[in-house]
Amino acid sequence: MQGDEIKDLIGRVALGDRTAFAALYNQTAPKLLAICLRILKDRTEAEEALQDVYISIWQRARSFRAFPD
Repeated sequence: MQGDEIKDLIGRVALGDRTAFAALYNQTAPKLLAICLRILKDRTEAEEALQDVYISIWQRARSFRAFPD
């Protein structure tokens, strides 16, 4: 997934688009979970951290500001 696609999805999430949120999750969660696992070394903790990340994205998407390319 490219940066522009992520920016678009987050913009749609900011408008409350649940389909965009699901797409963002489906496209980014596997890689982010792998990163969490590498850092935390415990699957349960990694899954909880991943959940916290996506809750924050949903709650704070309106404050997202993309950097210019």
